[in-house]
Amino acid sequence: MFRSTLFAALGSLALIATAGSASAGEFVSNGRTSEVRHGDLNLSKASDQQQLRQRISRAASKVCSSMDRSTAQMCKARAIAQVEAPINAAIARAETSERYADAGAKGVQN
Repeated sequence: MFRSTLFAALGSLALIATAGSASAGEFVSNGRTSEVRHGDLNLSKASDQQQLRQRISRAASKVCSSMDRSTAQMCKARAIAQVEAPINAAIARAETSERYADAGAKGVQN
């Protein structure tokens, strides 16, 4: 069963270090996190997938607060990119489970 919160990769949307030592695409966390819950969502539905992405965006905004807007936007983009693979995997699992459930229900009726 998929947990009600996304695992560590999602739960730890992290602030990108803005020090000059980080390369342009490097993701570096300073440990700031924001939990993203999704147990109330059905990720096989496009509307719920969108809701999850909105929650992740809000969480990234929280952990990426900065006085400098461009730094905050870059941080947010990198934090979201860092969790894109687990998000896509969770959605794929939900869609696959939904298709299997539909196929099983149709098979029982025949």
